[in-house]
Amino acid sequence: MSPFEDSFDELVKSMEAVMGGMSSPSFFNSSGKDSWDPRVNVYELADRIVICVELAGIQPGELDVQVHEGILHIRGHRGKPTIPDASGNIGVHLMEIDSGKFHRKIPVPGDINFDQSKANYKTGFVWISLPRRSEQADSSE
Repeated sequence: MSPFEDSFDELVKSMEAVMGGMSSPSFFNSSGKDSWDPRVNVYELADRIVICVELAGIQPGELDVQVHEGILHIRGHRGKPTIPDASGNIGVHLMEIDSGKFHRKIPVPGDINFDQSKANYKTGFVWISLPRRSEQADSSE
């Protein structure tokens, strides 16, 4: 094989890698799905599970939190961020903030007292506190 053929093969492989990268989800930060998954942290304390969901820009009224068969469902919609007081043509150089519908499913332990669960929205995070059932409550059932 000539040095030219080696170089051409390397060029083809490089171009395939570049083109493959352009079609990968991370290139445009879009997976091709019609929804996105907000980032979630799940903490465990002795008396409760605490779930933190990163949802900057969402209005609390656009959020639906439900539990069904031991799965916490967090659904909603976040619109695209807009530039305040901007008009005319706007070029985009980078777009990483997800928008549109979202639905996260988080399994929760069976010892949760959902009737006493609380959620609050603070500085772009939804905090969901899921208290564990006390042993006294379990023994009286």
